[in-house]
Amino acid sequence: MPLTTIEEIYAEFRASYIKDVDPRINFFERNAIIINNTKQFKDKEELELYIQLIGDYTNAVYQKGHYNTAIDLVDKYQVFVDNEIQRLNATEIKNDWYYSLALIKGISLYNLKDYKTSTPIFKKLVVISPQNDNFKNWLHLSQVWQRQWLLRIISIILIIMFVIRTFFKKYIPFALGISFDIIALVGIIAINIYEHYIRRSFRKKKKQS
Repeated sequence: MPLTTIEEIYAEFRASYIKDVDPRINFFERNAIIINNTKQFKDKEELELYIQLIGDYTNAVYQKGHYNTAIDLVDKYQVFVDNEIQRLNATEIKNDWYYSLALIKGISLYNLKDYKTSTPIFKKLVVISPQNDNFKNWLHLSQVWQRQWLLRIISIILIIMFVIRTFFKKYIPFALGISFDIIALVGIIAINIYEHYIRRSFRKKKKQS
């Protein structure tokens, strides 16, 4: 018998839930006609069930690696959910499931290297929940990679120092030349170590998300 209400879909969702990504996506798509054609909710409880359904779906799409699709889904559902929260005066249901939508969008943008857009999302989440270490960690990583252009400029300067030292050696005093070499070598090593640390942090965050 086909499911016809959000409550029925949610009950089946909880009863048949497994962690594998594909079955979760398939479950949502089988019930997409009812979910996507819901125009409003009769009460806050039904809206909360709806948020959990779309939250799990967008998370599954993100875990599948379809980042652009996950972003589009969040943008699509977020407007509708926010309008219904306002209509039902239900701000109290802005819980972890609700904020997971913004988090999924932020991480998807991060994975697409759009740090300029992901950083404000993480900033907003940290303001809302300053004790949430996951939000703070993602904000930190996004800000670091957003500043990568500074590291690139420094790397170019250091390479130029090496080139100057190599091709204009006879015009540079020995002590100054040695200083060039030390500064350039230490700088390049420091940048490589720093970038290695960030990449390791990124891999850890991906496993946790």
